[in-house]
Amino acid sequence: MKVGDLVKIRDIFTAHGSYESEESKMAMIIEGPNEVSKIKLLLPNGDIVWCHTGEVEYMPKDRRYLQE
Repeated sequence: MKVGDLVKIRDIFTAHGSYESEESKMAMIIEGPNEVSKIKLLLPNGDIVWCHTGEVEYMPKDRRYLQE
């Protein structure tokens, strides 16, 4: 995983706890992974969150997902 890669996330953790969205969201890696395997993600709405690398689904390198 490197900066600029796209991932899918389902659970979003905030300062007030966690919530599970009804559908998975795409996010872009903007920093990380750090020493505890967390990556900083940019969500489509402009929010920035930290997620563990095990909590995200890595998008394939195939660019056909944009054609859906």
